[in-house]
Amino acid sequence: MPHFVIDCSENIIKLKSPKEIIQKVYDTAESTNLFDKRDIKVRINPFEYYTVGNTNDDFIHIFANIMEGRSTLQKKESFRKNCY
Repeated sequence: MPHFVIDCSENIIKLKSPKEIIQKVYDTAESTNLFDKRDIKVRINPFEYYTVGNTNDDFIHIFANIMEGRSTLQKKESFRKNCY
């Protein structure tokens, strides 16, 4: 059961809606055919206060927590192939 957590600067959700961002991550995970679509979970955490190299540059990070049942290579290859 995959869980995708998106951390980003608040400005990111002004450029694209949270719904659009979440849907893109969901669609990417679903397209791998590794997961039952009912098991894919995605959430987003926009941050107002942060620093990136002592600046307020925008950022977006996606953390994937994938439960047992898939090899490390399967996890890496499917994510790389579908996110780039």
